[in-house]
Amino acid sequence: MKTILAFVTLHTPDYPAARAYFTEVLGFEPTEERPGANAFVQASGAGLAIREDREARPPLGAGVTAYFIVPDLENYHAQLARRGAEIVEPPHNMPFGRTFTVKTPDGHRLGFYEA
Repeated sequence: MKTILAFVTLHTPDYPAARAYFTEVLGFEPTEERPGANAFVQASGAGLAIREDREARPPLGAGVTAYFIVPDLENYHAQLARRGAEIVEPPHNMPFGRTFTVKTPDGHRLGFYEA
C-alpha cells in the first residue's frame, strides 16, 4: 500500500504556550483554528498541527524530528536565535542540504533545511 503523509499533530499539555511558541518564536502562521487546536498547512499540502492534551507530559516526541524546508536557512536560524528558540543542532551540512534543529518547550524536535 502506498501512503502520503498529510500532516503531523504534536500534542501539548499547555496549548496556549505551545501556540505562542509556534507563532511568536517560530513565526508559523495558523491556517485553521478551533478551541484547543490549530493547524499550520503550507502550499505544499503537508501540514503540522498542535492539539491540547492535558495528560501529555514533556519531553514529548522523543526520537522523532519533523523537518521543514525554508528558503534562507541562515537568516531563519538567526531570527529564531534572537527570539529565544532552543537550538539543539546549529546549522551544519547534511547530504540533503544545510540544516539546524530546535527543541520546543514540550520537547518536540523540529528540523529546518534549505532547499
